Amino acid sequence: MALRIREERGSVLLLGIGLMAVVLMAISVVTDASMAFLQRQQLQARADAAVLSGVQSIDRDYYYAHGATEHTRLLPAVASARAREHIERDQARDRIPGLEIVGVAGGDRGVVVELTAPIRTAFWPISASISVRSSASLDYVG
Repeated sequence: MALRIREERGSVLLLGIGLMAVVLMAISVVTDASMAFLQRQQLQARADAAVLSGVQSIDRDYYYAHGATEHTRLLPAVASARAREHIERDQARDRIPGLEIVGVAGGDRGVVVELTAPIRTAFWPISASISVRSSASLDYVG
């Protein structure tokens, strides 16, 4: 019986080390997943702000001559330029590493922005990227 007790000595230590390894791995996965989620939110907020900036580029001459009607339109070139400028201004102020503007499209009724950026993690190296798309349209409610 005394021989068996000696064989089991240290087994609690091994179980404790194994449990700590599992807990640390779980913490690292949760931390990296949270970082990716927050990065996606930040990228989406930047795209949303850009389309809202672009969709404010209405044809003011028409607007002042006729008022707000269902015929009020955006100036597509101005809307696209404003959205792109908004992204670049935000990027200069609060940089997102690796941010790429996939596309900015302005039409006479709306603006679409697509952005992508690599996922940055703290523990696990991941070679993936986050892509977001945002759109806003000019609608007349009257």
